[in-house]
Amino acid sequence: MNVPSAAPPKNNSLVSWNAPASNDLALVCIPWAGAGAAPFRSWSAALADVATVYGLRLAGRENRRTEPPSTTIADVVAEVVAELADLGLPRVALFGHCSGALLAFELAKTLTDTDHGIEVTHLLVASQLPPPDFTTADVEAEQDLTQYVPEEFRGEPDFVELLLPIIAADIALMSDYVYQPGASLSVPVTVLYGAHDGDVNRAGLDPWRRETSGPTNFAEIAGGDHLLGGDAWPRLARAVREALA
Repeated sequence: MNVPSAAPPKNNSLVSWNAPASNDLALVCIPWAGAGAAPFRSWSAALADVATVYGLRLAGRENRRTEPPSTTIADVVAEVVAELADLGLPRVALFGHCSGALLAFELAKTLTDTDHGIEVTHLLVASQLPPPDFTTADVEAEQDLTQYVPEEFRGEPDFVELLLPIIAADIALMSDYVYQPGASLSVPVTVLYGAHDGDVNRAGLDPWRRETSGPTNFAEIAGGDHLLGGDAWPRLARAVREALA
């Protein structure tokens, strides 16, 4: 007897590693420039009781490395919205790290402003200035792209060489970012930052309050730099868990 093969998934930008959470909440995690979904795999167990963790795998990395990177933020947002709808996820919290925070912000606005049947419950942003204070000059001035490579990998030149074109593509993507003022969000916003981040500080992050009519909370991650790598990564996961719980 011939058994029909399973139909391939429509998209593969969202990947999850744990069983669905009992409360039907999905946490969509958007990485920093050049990164993929893999860094969030370790969060699955840490957050299993509060959310199903999904990492965003953009075109050009991991098992999508042969696909050309997206060139507009609108395209990225549209792709993620379509996949969320395909997956039938009714409630999502959005986490974005560094440039991924701006993507999470734009995704939250799109889901809130349009009728997709998906409720945004929380926006969490890490290591990123608020949108009105972010300018294209911030990314156009970037010279040392290795700052986006986690420190533990900087001693592997072959790996760094593979990452740099993807990082450059993400920087180019963000260089076209234009903040569009509009109706503020109404969801809680949690702003996270490393205690040793040389690029952002608590005072500079405060204007995130303007982007929501809901509560805005701030959490400093002990020992964390801009990428919140090493021991700061599980601390970041715990802070996200506390915010959602």
